[in-house]
Amino acid sequence: MSRPTSEIYLYNPQEACTGNIEVKKLGDYTFQLLCNDPFDEDLSYGTIIEVEENLTAEGHFQLKKIVQVSEYNRETYWLPNSLNETELRIVGDKIVAEGGYWEVIMGGIGIVNLPKQSHLNVDKALNTLVKEKLLKQLLQGLINSHYIKK
Repeated sequence: MSRPTSEIYLYNPQEACTGNIEVKKLGDYTFQLLCNDPFDEDLSYGTIIEVEENLTAEGHFQLKKIVQVSEYNRETYWLPNSLNETELRIVGDKIVAEGGYWEVIMGGIGIVNLPKQSHLNVDKALNTLVKEKLLKQLLQGLINSHYIKK
């Protein structure tokens, strides 16, 4: 069953910036974040926030306070450019299987949210994929050079 979500523009006075963020509405002025703010680690997937009753002059919601911090650990990775989207989804599926959430922002930064009890080592999983891909390329190169010499 899908959960009702929406996207809001949220002004964060502490950071003096506005961004769009996917949320689940919990009350008139309360939302649960369903993605990560790339510039404020306190605004992570699962965090529950309260906004001011009145919108800003620009018509945006204004962050009032964090009601409940996320129950997930947040990790940020520079994704290896040697892996394509399909290969990244292999690790993404492991994250989801652990009950976590992941997203790619700005074309190469991965933000991962894992339950606190998770033991998944995302860095190791990414490195294993890179090594496997390099090994396949090396073996294919050796096979190709063997046939070219004949």
